[in-house]
Amino acid sequence: MDLEIFFTVVKDKPVFLICNEAVAVFKEYNISRHFTSKHKNSNYEAMSEYERKQIVESLCKKLSGRQNFFKKGNTIQEAATHASYIVAYNIVKNNKALSDGEFVKQCMFQVCDVLCPDKKNDFQTVSLSRKTVTSRIEATDKNLTSQLESKIGQFKFCSIAMDESTDINDTAQLVLFIRGVDENFEITEELACMRSLKGTTKGCDIFREFQDGLLTLKVPITNICNITTDGAPNMTGKKSGFLGLFNQNYPGNNVVFLHCVIHQDALCKSALNMKPVLDAVVKLVNTIRSRGLTHRQFRDFLQSLQSEYSNVLYYTKVRWLSVGCVFERVWQLKDDIVSFFHEK
Repeated sequence: MDLEIFFTVVKDKPVFLICNEAVAVFKEYNISRHFTSKHKNSNYEAMSEYERKQIVESLCKKLSGRQNFFKKGNTIQEAATHASYIVAYNIVKNNKALSDGEFVKQCMFQVCDVLCPDKKNDFQTVSLSRKTVTSRIEATDKNLTSQLESKIGQFKFCSIAMDESTDINDTAQLVLFIRGVDENFEITEELACMRSLKGTTKGCDIFREFQDGLLTLKVPITNICNITTDGAPNMTGKKSGFLGLFNQNYPGNNVVFLHCVIHQDALCKSALNMKPVLDAVVKLVNTIRSRGLTHRQFRDFLQSLQSEYSNVLYYTKVRWLSVGCVFERVWQLKDDIVSFFHEK
């Protein structure tokens, strides 16, 4: 700061403490001319050095206070925006409705009234309307996609794992996972994309969505060294399947096609004659769970024994490796099941 002409430097610009005006050019002539033309006849010129020092310190505190006021406002607004992003992230992570943001805000107000009533205005700045939550989720998705695209651009080699299944709305979904390594041998594994198959799920449909997914993420085909699929004909068919179409469109590629480990276990199960054991176990589970009274008594029995498990599992053909889960649970509870039926 300068005591003679009452100016200080703010962000590399001279600012006069008397009028709070900034001079465009940081030169001694421009600064002196501003003071002479606008503040020459003021009482500041006749003050002693001590009085000037006191006035300058007072004016600097006022300027700093005004700057901190706007800075504090910006800080609160940034914190409120950050908070809305956190709430939106948790809403979508837990598969909640986008309109639940308004319910969360009501809960925040009620908690604030109890714990910190003086901070209620800060909580009001957090926008959690349905429209805001939607925009926050879309912005987060764009940011994550941008980060993934940046990492993919650094991959030297990568592999793709893909699977096609049907959701609860009977819509076929194709999921692509990507795993790559860069020149520093840092490995990145992420969900690349999920594509909906509206019509048929032939090899040509899967291959088309596969190409669109890679094009969106800008994955070079030359960097792919491995593709893992299940054993379905639309995936592994050498002519009209995904494998055949890939080799036809990209001849001379060095891609190695592998079979998914989970599906390999399923294939092993189908090769074994497990029907006698499976029928007996399913009949036992159905005997326990199909009758309401027996089921309640069995759960109470396990609870009285402080068992690690509270129930047996139903068998379903839709879920992968369901047989293994059912067998394991029955085996773990075999002694308790025998004791339960002996008591009945």
